[in-house]
Amino acid sequence: MRDISFEIEMGGVVYLLGESGSGKSTLVKIIAGLEDADEGEVRVGDEEITGPAKHLVPGYENIAYVPQDFKLQEYWTVSDNIGKKISHYSPADKDGRIAELLELCQLQDYAERMPRELSGGQKQRIAIAAAIADDPDVVLLDEPFSNLDLPMKIAIRQEIIEILRSLEITVILVSHDPAEALAAADMIILLRDGQIEQMASPVTLYQRPHSHYAAKFLGPVNELKLDGKIILKRPEEIKISENGKFDASVISAPFMGMHYHIFLKTKFSSSPILAYAQQPLKLNQKVRFSID
Repeated sequence: MRDISFEIEMGGVVYLLGESGSGKSTLVKIIAGLEDADEGEVRVGDEEITGPAKHLVPGYENIAYVPQDFKLQEYWTVSDNIGKKISHYSPADKDGRIAELLELCQLQDYAERMPRELSGGQKQRIAIAAAIADDPDVVLLDEPFSNLDLPMKIAIRQEIIEILRSLEITVILVSHDPAEALAAADMIILLRDGQIEQMASPVTLYQRPHSHYAAKFLGPVNELKLDGKIILKRPEEIKISENGKFDASVISAPFMGMHYHIFLKTKFSSSPILAYAQQPLKLNQKVRFSID
C-alpha cells in the first residue's frame, strides 16, 4: 500500500471498497492498530494509533474491530459474549449495560443461548453488541455481511447501520460489493492495488467516476465512441424509444426481475451496449435510442 491519505468526519459511515487484494483488510487493520504501517500515521482525534511494534497488546479501547468470522466464544452465552469487553465494570453496571445492548440489538430472547444455536444474522448482532459495549468512538467491520444470504444481508445491514448511526459512532466497513456500499455509505473509498482510486459520496462516485476502472467497478457501463471521443454511459442513460436519435438492433433481452437487460448492436461500439427496458424485445428487432 502506498500514498494512502484521507480524513473522515466523526459519526459517518465509510466503506472501503475494492476487489480482492486491493488492500482493504490491511488498511482497516492498520487503522485498528492491529498491523504496523511502514510509514505515515493514523489519528483518531488527537490520539495517534500505532501497531503491534509499539504495543505488547495491540488495539485500542476506543476502536472496536469486528473480523469477518465475528470471533465469538461458541461455548459462552450471548450475554457472556457481549459482556467480555466490559469485565472491568462493576457487576451491577455490567448487567445493566448488557441488558441495554440485548434490547438495542434485539437479542433479549437469546441472552442465555449459545452462538452456535443461532443464525448468521443473530451472530452478527451479537458481534456488534460486543463491539459497542464499551462505547467506542470507531467501529471497524471487515466484510461483515459476506456470509449472509441476500435477503438477510439487506435486512441485517440496515438494522446494524441504523444502530450504529443512532449511537453516532464512526463506522468503517470493508466490502467488495458495490451495491452494498452504494446503498449504505456516506462516503466510499475505492481502492485499487493498494492506492485510492477515488474517494467520494456514493452518488458522485457512481455518476462522475474519475476513471474507467471506477466506472466499471460501481456497475455496468457502456463505452461509446461519439464525435471522435470515448464516453462512458450507464445503461439507464441509454433510452430506447420510437423518437430516439440513433439506430440499433437487439442482440438479446434477458429478463432480470425488475427489468429486461437489452443488449444492442450499434455503430458506436464494437461491443454490445446495455440498456434497460420494462418490456421484452425480440431478437434482431430494430429499435431507436437516445443518450441521456
